[in-house]
Amino acid sequence: MKYCFLSKVLIYTVLFFLLYSCTQSNVSQKEFTASIDIADSLAQHNAIKGIQNLDSLKLNFSGITPEQEALLLFKKGEIYYINDLYVESILEHQKATELFTKQKDTYNKTRSLITLSAANLRLKNIEKAQEFALEALQNADLLEDKRLLAKANNQLFQLHFSLEDYPKAMEYIKKADRIFVDQKDTTSIIAIKGNIASIYLKLKEYNKALQTYQEALQLGQNSKSPQTIVSILNNIGYTYIETKKYATAATFLEGAIKLNQSIGAINGAPYKGLGYAYFVNNDFETAKLYYNEAFTIYQQNKNIPEQIQILDKLITIAIRGNNSEQALNYQLQRDQLQIDNQAKETESLLHFATVKYQAKEKEADLLYQKQLNKKNRLLYGSVLVALVLLLILVGSYLYITKLKAANRASQLEQSLLRVQMNPHFIFNTLAAIQNVTLDQDPIKSSNYIAKFSKLIRQNFDYVRKEEIALEQEISMIGNYIETQQLRFQNSFVYQLDLAKDQDIKSLKVPPMLLQPFLENAIEYGLKDKKSGGVLTLQIFKENNALCFVVTDNGIGRSHQAKEQKKSTELHATDIFIERLKLRKKGEEKTFKIEDLYNLEQQAVGTKVSFKIYFI
Repeated sequence: MKYCFLSKVLIYTVLFFLLYSCTQSNVSQKEFTASIDIADSLAQHNAIKGIQNLDSLKLNFSGITPEQEALLLFKKGEIYYINDLYVESILEHQKATELFTKQKDTYNKTRSLITLSAANLRLKNIEKAQEFALEALQNADLLEDKRLLAKANNQLFQLHFSLEDYPKAMEYIKKADRIFVDQKDTTSIIAIKGNIASIYLKLKEYNKALQTYQEALQLGQNSKSPQTIVSILNNIGYTYIETKKYATAATFLEGAIKLNQSIGAINGAPYKGLGYAYFVNNDFETAKLYYNEAFTIYQQNKNIPEQIQILDKLITIAIRGNNSEQALNYQLQRDQLQIDNQAKETESLLHFATVKYQAKEKEADLLYQKQLNKKNRLLYGSVLVALVLLLILVGSYLYITKLKAANRASQLEQSLLRVQMNPHFIFNTLAAIQNVTLDQDPIKSSNYIAKFSKLIRQNFDYVRKEEIALEQEISMIGNYIETQQLRFQNSFVYQLDLAKDQDIKSLKVPPMLLQPFLENAIEYGLKDKKSGGVLTLQIFKENNALCFVVTDNGIGRSHQAKEQKKSTELHATDIFIERLKLRKKGEEKTFKIEDLYNLEQQAVGTKVSFKIYFI
């Protein structure tokens, strides 16, 4: 402690004399660099103090050059970023980038672009993050600077990782790793290894993830970045949680907390991990303490999804402790957070597919532009190059045509998601769950919330896939039907008639084919029946086809009912037919909607049928 105090006194003294000696005088590059280094050292312990010292350089030094001013802005942006002040970091780096552009300083401009991309990605500005990262990659390629190339590739890894495009993310981070083989930047090498491990973790290759994290931790012993060590310890802890080695996980997570405390950092992730480790071992009191610590931190950070996850665990702990009043309070708090978060989450997920497509399209455009530039340099000297260029243009036309088709598929996914998760269904279901909660039945309410949450998640997860297992489709339909039965107070029953010879785990079908027709059967057929409603789903094989039949004994499609549901059915049916057409198997021709009548020609229900071909 005495040594640390003396070090700080010495730093402040040196800084004072530097500032004093340079006041009202032109600053030399040596003095400027020394002052930057001191401010940077201070910022490691006190970000605000570091920023203040950087600002004082400009006030106390006369004759600051545009180059030095740009570097001051760059350094301020870096300090803001490492202290999680992303908006402030973006503002400073935007100013720095403009100055670097005027000075034609491509190297430092590229450094700013990389941080701009990282800060925007933290704020979920995916398109901006990609724009800056691709520009940085292009600049680094022109400069032939290995360090910048590695950092740009690492940033593109971060972007694709956030889009859950793990193969592409691994491609970029492996490029960065190969570039850094002969580099001496230990902190960057540690970060790259941590990123590789994070992909292994997502792919559930736990041994590879732990091995890579351990390599990063060994390198980190000599690192001067405690934040990096905290991140590695936290990641190792969570990896051991995934492998159910909770005692080992707790050791690493406790280490992360102690290191955070020593540097004055605040991070809720280690507390949350420890809460779970004690929760699965039935030590609910200790788990509750850690969960409350994490919840307080996430409240300060306004991280609503993490708050909701922790409240789910606290509800369970309260129920197991027979504390129904506390469980209800947690549940009400969770419901309010869920409602607040629902609109943002829905909007974000609806645009997920489009953003992912646009990210790939922009990278394809960049690659195409680089190829075109190289060919243009040879075009003036050779007719052969002109022919090659023509071939590239033809190939590009075919590629763009393919991209347009992919874009159409992406738009169709979004339309499908809007139809599946219409606002009336969401709000009515939430209202029904609220009624159960008000009836003071927290366990029943919690079960329904879990089912509804799982249904929402399944919709968002499956909409981006071309095919899912029949078992997954049936599971999602089951959650949907149980949610609807809650809404209508079990006024109808659901029957699944599944042929015994069906291997529902291996059979693949397009996702979310059945829900629109089940919804129509409930909303326009069974809703007005007070009791005795029956909704039947039959699934069976017929030669090389899988047949689906949805039948209800509702009020039937009278003329008035047909008119009321015409626009809704048309939209849902059009999307359904379009999806079958994209498969190019003629399945749309098997689609039928039939009105059912009794012997007196009275409407007694509706029948919908179609087939999915395996070949």
